[in-house]
Amino acid sequence: MKQLYIIVFCLMHLSLLACGEQKKFFGDSLEQKLDSLVPLLLKEHKVPGVSLAVIRDGKLYWAKGYGMADKEKKIPVSSTTRFNIGSVSKTLTAFAVLMLAEKGMINIDSPINLYLKRWQLPSSKFGHQKVTIRRVLSHTAGLSVAGYHGVYKPQDPLPKLEQSLFGYEGSDGALYVMQEPGVGLRYSSGGYTLLQMMIEDVTGKPFSEFMQKEIFDPLGMTNTSYDWSVIKSTVATPYDEKGKAWPQYQYVEQGSGGIYTTAADLAKFVSLLVTKTLPSKSLLKTETIQQMITAAEATNGFYGLGVKLFPVSKNEMLLSHDGANEGWRANYLLQPQKGDGVILLANSDMGGRIGAPIFCTVFSFTKVDMSPLCSTIKY
Repeated sequence: MKQLYIIVFCLMHLSLLACGEQKKFFGDSLEQKLDSLVPLLLKEHKVPGVSLAVIRDGKLYWAKGYGMADKEKKIPVSSTTRFNIGSVSKTLTAFAVLMLAEKGMINIDSPINLYLKRWQLPSSKFGHQKVTIRRVLSHTAGLSVAGYHGVYKPQDPLPKLEQSLFGYEGSDGALYVMQEPGVGLRYSSGGYTLLQMMIEDVTGKPFSEFMQKEIFDPLGMTNTSYDWSVIKSTVATPYDEKGKAWPQYQYVEQGSGGIYTTAADLAKFVSLLVTKTLPSKSLLKTETIQQMITAAEATNGFYGLGVKLFPVSKNEMLLSHDGANEGWRANYLLQPQKGDGVILLANSDMGGRIGAPIFCTVFSFTKVDMSPLCSTIKY
């Protein structure tokens, strides 16, 4: 897994270099620059649409949509267009787990099996006592199931969580302990499905209901939901690399990658990770937030609890998490001490291609020093 993170870092760097031919635009404001740059990026990389939000001094500063939410119907991306954010959902799931810990309902250093009622990790040669909640959060529990693929369409009945954990046709298989817990990173989306089940078993509430009441509603995230039947009319259409529409695949694995939201709504949540000045609606204690965004044991400095750590230089560290389901790409970058960040949501498998120049443009208007990466590109 260490190699995977190094590859991700290198690919990010290469994508920056690949953007070197972008024309530089001059304007009086960040919005003017983005208004000039983003449409060209969408056209060049054949990305239908994107939703952006900027965090400044720990608060939502600006948000806007560009391009098309649906090409065939000619529906533009608006401020209320929802996107699936894939694995960015994991940051919110981790936050919810830590809320339970603060309430004394769980101990994150206890084995997760202690809190599971409907399903238990199957026997393996590795001791389950070492599969703690903390290690599941930091992807160091040695669990299988790296990711999920689209299988179920809106009209299809979804499997139960137990069926997902046992493995269904088209999935990455059953969840089990495949590596000694606590020795290194092994990214497991299945682990976050297990956390979803744990939240339900501990609270006695459906996961989506708990998240709505404890996080979305308090933060005013009115455009955020897991419920397809409620939000389907405002969700963008996802597209593949050739511009063909994907089905709107549905996932029972909500804790791993099931959130639909807008960039502005997601910015309200990401702002909670700012340590410069804690927001009034912090939901978690300062020390818990710090624990969440600090490198966990055995992660080589790359992962906290539901948060990726992106080193720009020796002096600059960003918080991040990316997400990718069929036709969806999402990412956030945040400098927690300075309170500046950016959210990017795209409805295309090509959405990752437009991230670097947009991120560099946004951070050029902040005190965050991105020069080690951004100095090689023109934007």
